[in-house]
Amino acid sequence: MGFFDKIFRRNKKVEQKTELMNPNDIWFTIPTISNEFPQTVDTTKQTEFDIYIHEDDYRINEFLNLDALPLIEQEFVGIKNIWANHSKKSCDYTLFKECHVRDVIGQPGLNIPFDDLKALLKISSVGQVIINGDMLKNGFAIKTDNTTYFGTLNAGIVTELCISQWNENTKNEILEINKAFNVLFVNWPHCDMIKND
Repeated sequence: MGFFDKIFRRNKKVEQKTELMNPNDIWFTIPTISNEFPQTVDTTKQTEFDIYIHEDDYRINEFLNLDALPLIEQEFVGIKNIWANHSKKSCDYTLFKECHVRDVIGQPGLNIPFDDLKALLKISSVGQVIINGDMLKNGFAIKTDNTTYFGTLNAGIVTELCISQWNENTKNEILEINKAFNVLFVNWPHCDMIKND
């Protein structure tokens, strides 16, 4: 019996069963995701600090221009519907039968000079964002004592700005960013918004 005959026989014995999953058993862990997927490139090297996020967490806590307010309210309607009609409590967290895809808000289109943002937050080092093993294209990660931010750049201008980790002092930083760059902050899963009065 040849080598390939042995492999064929062994693989025939170890045939794997494909089990179909009942769609009714599928639940989401967040009530909403972005319609825009993050663009990624192959990771080439590690930096001083890399942050790792899942693609579902892309733009889940983000800054937007003030003129996006009507679109934010439209998206909130869809997310609140998921909470009200398609969620269930499971131990310490909530699961969602459906997930609202944010397809009204579009790209943030921010226009924040990166050097001004780093100066405001007193940032000296910049890292990168890894999403599912690949690097966010034109992405950056910066960190203060309170908060880890990430986003995308175009010719030194921040076009997307998000938060991945925070503490109780992060709100003060958010208010500073809002004031300096005329933006507002949205936590999409909980339909929370922070904007300066």
